[in-house]
Amino acid sequence: MLSSRILARTFAGAIGRPLQLSSSRIACVRFMSTETGAPVQEQPINGYSSLNGFQLKPASPSYFTTNPVYNELIVNLDYTYRQYRPITKPSKQAQRPNWLGKDALRAAVGVETLKTSQYRLIISKLNQLATLTPRPPEVEAYFSQFSKTEEQMTQKAKPRIVDHLGRALATGRRKEASASVFVVEGEGKVLINGQDVAHYFRKSQDRDSLLKPFEVTNLLGKYNVWALVKGGGTTGQAEAISLGIAKALLTHSPELKPTLRKAGCITRDMRVVERKKPGQYGARKKFQWVKR
Repeated sequence: MLSSRILARTFAGAIGRPLQLSSSRIACVRFMSTETGAPVQEQPINGYSSLNGFQLKPASPSYFTTNPVYNELIVNLDYTYRQYRPITKPSKQAQRPNWLGKDALRAAVGVETLKTSQYRLIISKLNQLATLTPRPPEVEAYFSQFSKTEEQMTQKAKPRIVDHLGRALATGRRKEASASVFVVEGEGKVLINGQDVAHYFRKSQDRDSLLKPFEVTNLLGKYNVWALVKGGGTTGQAEAISLGIAKALLTHSPELKPTLRKAGCITRDMRVVERKKPGQYGARKKFQWVKR
């Protein structure tokens, strides 16, 4: 067997260099005897395992992050844009493909979970690549992987119907909140996650925004509402439920669409809070600068 000092000299270069092996492929390291030159033993190792106390360097720094697949994709998208931007003519009027939805994009990336903020960041990076004209083959490969096919674009959403119990189901979203709403004719009861609306939403402005579709259509007290909501704060959840109520009312009475449209009840509000920037007090506010 080789001593630890000989092993250190043998693998000194391997420790400092990236190992060009994927996690699925297996490499075999052969030890040679210093006296006879005959092979002593073979030890199978993978790209990220240790060998007699020596930790091999991963091929990518993203290995040390919590989500290496996602981080590696962001790095590759940035690198591709910086690589081809000087030799192309970026145009903001270039046609952008129809990107995959959140669930489909998560499956295409190959991760178990994909946050909404991560999905938006991937889409923003892809929109940057869409401004390059002409598009290099690497950019086209990303587009073919993350854009919708012709079959997916021709698919239409399933029409909402009233089930045999008289319920209309609709989904509403606002900021980070998502709500599933059931609306049925009744005496005006509203339950949010199994709780009464007055107990769940303590602020009157949240209750007013939730019941806005009923107020503009003069249907307050004529429908019962059961809602399951998650994510976000009270304001986002109330507006998400309001959007779901408006969509469910259209299932019961499609003739209410002009009234709800005019009041802005069936328009999805895409505004979100801008993130805080590093080195700043907030999204735009800076720290006070003192010269001395």
